[in-house]
Amino acid sequence: MAGGSAADGVRFGKTFIFHEGEFRTDCAVLTLVHSKYPFVAFKAEHFVPSTERMIVTGADPPRRLVTEINGEPAAQEYARLIGLTVDELTPTVFATHPVVVKVGGTPYVRSIQKVSENGSLTFFCAIDEGIVLTIARSVDLVHNLEQAFEKVEATLGPPAFVLGFDCILRSLEADAHELRARIGEVMAQHKVVGFATYGEQFAGMHVNQTFTAIALAPVVPVVSSDPGPR
Repeated sequence: MAGGSAADGVRFGKTFIFHEGEFRTDCAVLTLVHSKYPFVAFKAEHFVPSTERMIVTGADPPRRLVTEINGEPAAQEYARLIGLTVDELTPTVFATHPVVVKVGGTPYVRSIQKVSENGSLTFFCAIDEGIVLTIARSVDLVHNLEQAFEKVEATLGPPAFVLGFDCILRSLEADAHELRARIGEVMAQHKVVGFATYGEQFAGMHVNQTFTAIALAPVVPVVSSDPGPR
């Protein structure tokens, strides 16, 4: 499974799903596809875990709020762990210092949206109490994406088509570092079409700041050895 949440540019307001001729809200569309050709579902995130760990000790999952980290006010403890003060926490800081949770040894990114007035942190996805998070550090976004496609090609060969879902936060970072043209070249080279999204789905996990995709192998013409009637 791979996909993403609907977006509305950078307004972060109301989003819609188009289904059966209508724009709908508060819903999701699940498409089941069967293919006789090989395919690979994969993801790419340009962050690696650091040694700074934190435990969510207070949360309101439906509202995506974390109120306490390590038994301390969430924003205060997060700021301390990255060497800043609460007043210095900005969207840029959150984008460059996300947190990751490891499941089965695989890291999944959890991104922070903002600091609330009461000192809690609002995330872009649900966070439960008891989860162990690790502060992440970024690596080269373009090189990381190229490596992801190299792994796909090693398994599948050059894909005929890639359906991709790329987090809006990655797009904002690409613009900030003037990388959009280079990323566009990589996407075009690997025949990617898709969407900018507000949060991504990979297998059973909801993630942020991640590129999720499904790559489909090329259609190989069937050459018959039967010469047919003479």
